[in-house]
Amino acid sequence: MWGCRNRENVSSQENSLSEEVCEIAIENMTLGAAYPDTEEVEKMINEITVPAISCKVKIVNCYIGDHANMLKKSRMGIQQLDLVNTGTTTSLSELVSEGALLELNDLLENYGQDLEKKEGNLLDVTSINGKIYAVCANLNPGRASGVGYNNDIAKKYDIQVSDQLTLDDLTEIGRQLKEKNTGIYLTSFGNLGNVESSAFTSLFDVEDFGGDMNYGVIFHPLDSTEIVNAYASEEYRDFCRIMKLWRDEGYIPKDSLYSGVDAQSMFNTGEMFLQWTSVSQGTLHLVGKKNLSFDEVLVAMTPNRITTSLVQEFTWGISSSCKKPEKAMELLNLIYTNNQVANLLQNGREGIDYVKTGEKTIRYPENKDNSNVGYSSYFSSFGDGEMVYQFGDSDTDWHDYIKNYSEDSSPSKTLGYVFQTDSVAEEVENVSRIVNKYRPVLETGMTQDADETLDQFLAELEAAGMEQIIKENRQQLKAWLEK
Repeated sequence: MWGCRNRENVSSQENSLSEEVCEIAIENMTLGAAYPDTEEVEKMINEITVPAISCKVKIVNCYIGDHANMLKKSRMGIQQLDLVNTGTTTSLSELVSEGALLELNDLLENYGQDLEKKEGNLLDVTSINGKIYAVCANLNPGRASGVGYNNDIAKKYDIQVSDQLTLDDLTEIGRQLKEKNTGIYLTSFGNLGNVESSAFTSLFDVEDFGGDMNYGVIFHPLDSTEIVNAYASEEYRDFCRIMKLWRDEGYIPKDSLYSGVDAQSMFNTGEMFLQWTSVSQGTLHLVGKKNLSFDEVLVAMTPNRITTSLVQEFTWGISSSCKKPEKAMELLNLIYTNNQVANLLQNGREGIDYVKTGEKTIRYPENKDNSNVGYSSYFSSFGDGEMVYQFGDSDTDWHDYIKNYSEDSSPSKTLGYVFQTDSVAEEVENVSRIVNKYRPVLETGMTQDADETLDQFLAELEAAGMEQIIKENRQQLKAWLEK
């Protein structure tokens, strides 16, 4: 019934102000915080956007665990979402094949010239068949994958953490935590009922084409273009065996998937030693946002690189349900050229939601953090990183660090290649269903026999069409490489 009703893009109050002023809803993807002062931030933003582009902004705070459902609600007309985070929970190619996104070529040319210039060659990585469907939210996307660990715990219990970690090294840390009766878990996988690929891909450098390994992967993408089934690899089998060991030995919670306590909260409160994370100078501001009572140290376990999936992981698209796409692009262009708008969306209000520690660095006010502040952001990236305030103690070359780290990134051999899933859409859906059935069990050790369960998993993947997906991916990549 909601989808059939005649909804207006602007409120009655807005109509009384001006027939020209419309409302654009933009996502703020969060860890679940309510951010009760969101409307106050909107008012300050609208004081800029209304006279500039005749547009009011509606911030839609969205818990990342519900993000995929929010995108579906948007397409159904149940939830207004005009500017959406793409690639983070659903691959760009899948969203395009589902008709969830608008093509942006003409919109960028006519309403987003400044943004188009800033994006530069990154637009090649968010294009399919020459059509642009998203813009990179982070203009400096180079990063590694790895872990962040609690250095205070390491010092207290004399646990040595090298700057080159392997699964065996992590197992040894788990053994020490248990042997020394710390009462602290090595890590946890949260309470989402499923498992992301972050743990495996933090250990083994892969390009997963934004498909969470379901389209096949390339191991060591800086040097290779060979697409293989990650689930059938020896690396994945060893990984599952070790996850089983960790659970049996008590290095991870036995009920991590249904305990009701998410992994981020456990790490923040010192109940577990490490978490999986991306690693770059740019992600250090997320450490600052947590306002932790301990020192978190990041350790890269892969090279610093730029791949298609990393670029596409944090992008902005315009929903196909958007009624004012021209205005949505004008707003996106403004966000990346007006530092006031970008900072309000990213960090909220100075003196209330954050306080400055330097010219371009900030922290949360006393007794505040990302979970209880009036407004903030976490996963969403708003604006040019060189203009937006970053969390940190000083402003010494902070923005240069971000830019230089990205410029030092090495491009993968397939940077710019996007796998199109249209011809194997049925197989993708079937494989996804099988993966959701087995991965939570395998990657949290919740099985009697890891090898036996993995063999069952592989058999059902084959029946679901995994090899057809990989074959199609290989053919498309071959044609792309030849061009």
